[in-house]
Amino acid sequence: MSRAASTSRRLPRSAVLATAVAATLAATLTPPAFAEPLLPNGGFEQVTAAGLPEGWGPWRPAGNGTIAVADGAGPDGSRALELKGDSADDRTAVGRRVTNPNPGKVQFFRVSLDVRAEKVAGYAAAVRVQYVGGGVPLSLVGRTSGTHDWRRVTEYVAAPAGTTELSVEPMLDSASGRYLIDNLTVEAVDAAGVTTASPQPTGEIELAWNFAGLAAAPAAYEIHRSAHPDFTPSADTRIRTLKNFTAAEDATTAPGSASTYKVVALAADGTPLGTTAPTTATAAAVFEDQQRTDVLSATAVGKETRLAWRFTAGATGPVSVYAGRHKVGTYDIADGGVTLTNGQRRGADGFTVVRDGKVAATATRGSLQHPRAEATRDRLADARKAVAVPGSTPQKTWQQLLDRVQAGPSAYGGGVYSQNCVWGSEAALAHRLTREEPYAQRAFEGFVASEQNLPYLTTTNLLESANCIVRLAQIYDWSYDAWTDEQRARAHEAFQRMEAFFEVGHHPNIDRANDKASNWVAVIRGAELAMRLAIRGDGPFDLQERRIADLTDQLRRHLDGAYADTGWDQEGLDYLSYGLTIAAPGIKSSLDAGIGALERSWNRPQFAGLLMRSLSLREKTDRLQWGVGNPQGGVAVSPLFFESTPKEQLPYWLWHFERTMGVGGTTPMTASSQALATVLYWPVGVTPRDPDRGPASVRRAFLDDHGGAYQFRSRYQDKDDVLVGLTNRNDTHLGWNGYETFGLTLIADDATWARSTAKDLTKRELLSKPLIDGRPERRSVANDDSLGQGSTLESRAYEGQGGGFVSLDGHLNYEVAKARRDIAVDLRPVGGADSVIAVHDAFADSVPHRYDWQLSPEAGVGITFGETESGAKTFLFRKGDSYLKGWVLDPDGAELSVDKGAFRVTRTGTDADFRIVLATGRGTPPAAAADGTTLTLGRTTYDLDDLASHRPSAR
Repeated sequence: MSRAASTSRRLPRSAVLATAVAATLAATLTPPAFAEPLLPNGGFEQVTAAGLPEGWGPWRPAGNGTIAVADGAGPDGSRALELKGDSADDRTAVGRRVTNPNPGKVQFFRVSLDVRAEKVAGYAAAVRVQYVGGGVPLSLVGRTSGTHDWRRVTEYVAAPAGTTELSVEPMLDSASGRYLIDNLTVEAVDAAGVTTASPQPTGEIELAWNFAGLAAAPAAYEIHRSAHPDFTPSADTRIRTLKNFTAAEDATTAPGSASTYKVVALAADGTPLGTTAPTTATAAAVFEDQQRTDVLSATAVGKETRLAWRFTAGATGPVSVYAGRHKVGTYDIADGGVTLTNGQRRGADGFTVVRDGKVAATATRGSLQHPRAEATRDRLADARKAVAVPGSTPQKTWQQLLDRVQAGPSAYGGGVYSQNCVWGSEAALAHRLTREEPYAQRAFEGFVASEQNLPYLTTTNLLESANCIVRLAQIYDWSYDAWTDEQRARAHEAFQRMEAFFEVGHHPNIDRANDKASNWVAVIRGAELAMRLAIRGDGPFDLQERRIADLTDQLRRHLDGAYADTGWDQEGLDYLSYGLTIAAPGIKSSLDAGIGALERSWNRPQFAGLLMRSLSLREKTDRLQWGVGNPQGGVAVSPLFFESTPKEQLPYWLWHFERTMGVGGTTPMTASSQALATVLYWPVGVTPRDPDRGPASVRRAFLDDHGGAYQFRSRYQDKDDVLVGLTNRNDTHLGWNGYETFGLTLIADDATWARSTAKDLTKRELLSKPLIDGRPERRSVANDDSLGQGSTLESRAYEGQGGGFVSLDGHLNYEVAKARRDIAVDLRPVGGADSVIAVHDAFADSVPHRYDWQLSPEAGVGITFGETESGAKTFLFRKGDSYLKGWVLDPDGAELSVDKGAFRVTRTGTDADFRIVLATGRGTPPAAAADGTTLTLGRTTYDLDDLASHRPSAR
């Protein structure tokens, strides 16, 4: 379907008379008035001795981008700011702040600049405006790409109430090329009827508007467009109508076209209130296509089947379409799809598009009948069986859900919108399972109350609204059959606002074309996909084929980029749960709609296996830490993995789930997320089985050499199980990440002996890893960000147990000449201990450093150190009857200490070797015999200089 066809549903049918009256009002509004320019040195004429614009601060968090002031390069021969980059990984900017003269209200500003581009490509060549004190929203002004000569750009931005300052930042962020800026001004606007039109490299024109001082509050807005700057709004120029929302995009422009926009404000009864001043924008000369996934959908529409496809950027030529094994015909990629009659379909429900002799994409025939997603007929049938089993986890979970629904929104945490969206979604599921209509009416009440109070773009941030919008999609889909036409129309009006909200919402973590791994992508794009699949084809909404394909592509790239084959992601378990709790309904919706593009990417990561090796059986559900993950807590997304877990592993995952997750959650919100998934996805007919009696696939170590992440577990029995996590930051992407190089977490015998920081990144005493000169790794810049340039030299699992050997290189992350870790995780009982970890960390550099080898146990652990045993210095951690004993071999020059609860072994010089053996258990710690670089426990000897040769026998 063409861009114009896919958006034709937006054309309203308002009376011509209303727009004619609005046009007459346009002339009566006061033109915008502007205060004095707020931005000093916006012409970049004043330059420091370092060659930077005076008063502007440089920002180079990544890459090799350059900042300069180029003499004579401006449009009038003056100086101009020049930003250059040679890679999409470069991030470069300069910035300065200006004071907002009206922080108590939404304040518009006119931002004007001259801009020139030479071979610019990537996320953002633009002036970013951030609103200090006003929340996360930001604006990108003068965003450009490609090559063009100097052009003048003027756009308006809206600072949310509470904004004290504007941070103005010309930037070449995750982009390459040469980007020149001159004559940058920022002026406060004091007038009614302001519209801003911002061209995007992908072709859309993003619009925002503001009316002040009108006789009544506008209830709806008509967006008008014309190629003539002095046009009069009419039915012919109207492209879209929105109620109670003041931003949207125009996705129907042609490349290189210049369009003038006006917005007409309407009262609740349709009476025109005013029209904005005209604003003109020129669409990109060539639309940037960021699609990297071949997507096919097949949708039953009446007696026909609509096939729609979108291929990776740049794809051209013919494709062959098959219905089952029958070839329907050959079509051009540019067609975007084909509608098949029943005769052409020949009863087939599966479809394939073949390009260049290879299968490009597949789909099965999806229905537009509600419910469409998650609460499918088969899942509901299984759910009714599951909740009927007395005393079962599903029955207990179901009863708690019903109790919350009965109690009302106050039973849920958060603000009005979050309480009501969660309440409504649980009520909607109650309706589907019980078939009782009153639950659907409660769901509608929750829908309306939540949507009316959504923060959208004006407060908090994009994430908060998306968190609830995914629930609103579920409410609508699951309650649809019990709602009246009026209720559905009310929901459609709300979804039109949500559409616009997603269209104009921006953040670097979702906008960067080359990195979709952040949890922002999971939350924002996952929620939007769930919403669009729930509403397509209903009321004013078409099938939204292009946008759904785009969202599918972004989520496919998120799944492939964020999660290793083991399910590990750099952000930690909290963000795995958070991101996928919101994204999974969208992913599941696409699969239930028959779109096959996400199937492999969703089923690939071994999420259940990761959780089995990371969640302990301690009472508090202690867990291994990495990224910014917390040390305790369940993982609300867990039940969503029942369907993607391999069948031979499912009984063992179910056993572990019931002991670590069970019923409920740490908060009402997480309890609800877990409850919906538990009821809908419970594996009926599967009997839980003890993993220690299961196949090797649930007992062996998890090894991820790409990310540099490893999990080891001794057994699945009780709080005395031993769990070990190692990290190295072999790769990194945009989003939360912790200090991973040579990271260690250790849980054993009802104690956490080694933990990490979660989000307390400044508390270095919480780290369990080596520090150099007091810093966790990268030392050349102030923010300590890891470079993600570690590497794994070797990794292997030991036979017959859950341990293994890993050899890691981290010298580029630490920025020293040598940083190597060899570590043997031996999870057999050895010499009276439950497990042994032997580690050799070796560092060297051309200049001397202080090296601290640090372990940080949980609070309440007693630490003693300094005794000598067979030539080695020892240290002992104690908690009740449990112990962690350590031996420091070759102890000369090593200083042992405790600082803020963290134990350290410190060496100084140009090189430092740490040969340390750890043993865990209960009762009396074992004694060992040290001999140079070897340590013997019982009958097992560990050679710290040759740990790669350690081959422990099976238990």
